[in-house]
Amino acid sequence: MMGCLFGCRYCYTQTAPFKFHTEFGKEVKVKVWLPDKLDHELNKYRKLPQHLKRVQVNPSTEGYLPQVIIKMQKEHGRDLMKEVLQVFKKHKESDNFWMVHLVTKSHMILNHLELLSSMRDQIQVELTITTLDEGTRKLLEGKAPSVKKRLDVIRKLSEAGIFVRTMCMPFIGDQDAARILRDVTFEYGARAFKHKSMNYWDEDAILKGNLVKVKGRNDYAYKNLLVKSGEPYMSNRSSKMVTVLMPKIAQKFGNLGPTSMIVENHGYSDINQINWGYLI
Repeated sequence: MMGCLFGCRYCYTQTAPFKFHTEFGKEVKVKVWLPDKLDHELNKYRKLPQHLKRVQVNPSTEGYLPQVIIKMQKEHGRDLMKEVLQVFKKHKESDNFWMVHLVTKSHMILNHLELLSSMRDQIQVELTITTLDEGTRKLLEGKAPSVKKRLDVIRKLSEAGIFVRTMCMPFIGDQDAARILRDVTFEYGARAFKHKSMNYWDEDAILKGNLVKVKGRNDYAYKNLLVKSGEPYMSNRSSKMVTVLMPKIAQKFGNLGPTSMIVENHGYSDINQINWGYLI
């Protein structure tokens, strides 16, 4: 899918090159061919080292948009996100195991609760919550589900045994507020917490309703609050290193060489017993 109807104020997809493909917050282009393409690609890379067989689904746009779900079902009789998940499940059953990081801020993911539960050894749901304050949420994410609905998603997924990581990106507030947000989501059942500061936009301006672009990125995080986030500086305090095969050239999976990597804690050992090399 390209484009998103939530229209979150801080979203980087309202800038180039995304803005040339869809009108931000008003238009979505659905890739109906995606499940078939995914099936082909997973098979193509079947022989990759296990630690490279990881996919983040919906990293830029929301895959669980209510309007899209209704339209696709009504006009085409299809549930694309369900089809995507079933592709990953099918490959796992044929000994082609991929980890799926499923990013969302939508309560519509609960439509697939039973399927996700059956895939819980290969699924991490990364649920975005940027603030616990509903007023701030409405200012920044006006069309997105409420904080209450998202906390309910965490509760129901965790009760089904599904690993949930709170994705507080971008985080608005100070360290105490970040700690409270983490602790609250953990009370609802989340097992991991990742956050980073505002990027691309001026934080003070956006909280006043203005959109002021800034240069560069500022991936600041309160390191002591990260839990199973995959960040090297929190994954292993002793900076344990292991040697694994990694691409020598970006995107060239056929060109692999031994590389020393810092062990990263993604919480994989919580949900399966597979050897993920430098990932635990």
